[in-house]
Amino acid sequence: MSAVAAGPLAGAARARPDGWLAQPLGTDPATATEQARTLLALHHPDVVGPVRCLTARYRSATFAVGNPPHAIFKWHADEAAYLGERLAYDLLAAEQVVPALQGSCDESRTLLVGYLPDAADLADPDLFDDLIGAVVRVHTASARWNPTVREAMARWRTAAALASDPPWVDDPKAWRRMLLLVAAAHGPAHVPLGNLDLAADHVRRHPDGRLALVDVETLRPDVTGLPDVVTLAYLAAQTGHAHPGPWVRARYVRHLRRAGANWADRDLVAALGNFAEATGLTSLHGLDL
Repeated sequence: MSAVAAGPLAGAARARPDGWLAQPLGTDPATATEQARTLLALHHPDVVGPVRCLTARYRSATFAVGNPPHAIFKWHADEAAYLGERLAYDLLAAEQVVPALQGSCDESRTLLVGYLPDAADLADPDLFDDLIGAVVRVHTASARWNPTVREAMARWRTAAALASDPPWVDDPKAWRRMLLLVAAAHGPAHVPLGNLDLAADHVRRHPDGRLALVDVETLRPDVTGLPDVVTLAYLAAQTGHAHPGPWVRARYVRHLRRAGANWADRDLVAALGNFAEATGLTSLHGLDL
């Protein structure tokens, strides 16, 4: 997990050492835009239109392409982050919870995805409930994979994860207790996808109103969906929902049961507590109330 000093997952990760990124990107938007035009011409020559920089960070840069925009162009400095995001689009393609992947290039570590201009109003309880349902589709995606994907991801199943402890947890015993509860709810063949970069501006709407999650580079198959439940409770509080922790937990369990996961409320509370104990998470944001 990446460094988390504040926000919904404060305390649940360790800072990366200085110099962890061998070739960081520049942060000047004008320079980044010129570099993006060159990368598009070399590696995505069929994509046309003006390029506008949306973000220029040392880890990644994003650009809108076209006027009006028709695609998002993303450039990663880190190969692992690029491969993680590319994998996320592959694993979630059938779930309709991410924008359409239009192209990618391993050599340049770039991706093209559909442009979705409309942000979702998460202050609307129905839309927030739709967001919880979209997150549950991510968390339960492995139950619907075709045999080829299922076999390719077999090494990440919870049954395999119980054979070793991740090096970044504070309390391996608590982590194993959590995994046992996850396996009991989802089954031993479950791949615990989670760790979405959930934020209000990362929840978008398709033209037909369906929600889509953008910026999925943080998705991993080894941390479970529990950090996302914590983040959902944090977002619900930020957007003014009453009793956000219990409300999110109840809606999450309801969506999970509809998706075929056998979570009991008391087991989810216990698993969240184990996750906090294992990782050093400083707050469950009312999920344990």
